[in-house]
Amino acid sequence: MLKWLYKHLDEYIEIYLASVALVIFTSLVIFQVVMRYVFNSPPAWSEEIARYSLVWFVYLSGSYAIKYQRHVKFSVIVDFIGRKFPLLQRIISLAVFLAWLAFLVYMFTLSNEMVSRQIMTGQLSPGSQIPMYLVYIGLPLGLFLMSFRVSQHAVRSFLDMIRNPFSPIPPSQSEVD
Repeated sequence: MLKWLYKHLDEYIEIYLASVALVIFTSLVIFQVVMRYVFNSPPAWSEEIARYSLVWFVYLSGSYAIKYQRHVKFSVIVDFIGRKFPLLQRIISLAVFLAWLAFLVYMFTLSNEMVSRQIMTGQLSPGSQIPMYLVYIGLPLGLFLMSFRVSQHAVRSFLDMIRNPFSPIPPSQSEVD
């Protein structure tokens, strides 16, 4: 049961969370437009919460992009090296994942400090009067999920380097499906 739950969440957690944020964003924007142009009475809170849900969507979608390796990357030199020296390409790939992971972990600690400061100050958002730490907590959540995905890629890269050090690697996919 736990293995199934882990596998299910591993496959769909970003989709679930990002979809909720996107539905909230879309619904509130439509609500804002209707209230503004039909009833001539736009509420301030809907625009603010829509903005916050868009920010959450961006951070959660970043993890999704990492999972499927659809993030921005420059792979021309690494692909060129891979044709002649596949082991070196694997080493570079692992080093990039580890450097990326170190950056994400550092940003995660900074974002946790930021959320802690928001909790201590008790600041409320101006329009909706929700605690600002609820807005800011999307950043460490997104960074945690991104770190998890980069860790998965680093482990796969390491295992690939151990199992197939000299087999040729296909070039990186240059266009999005």
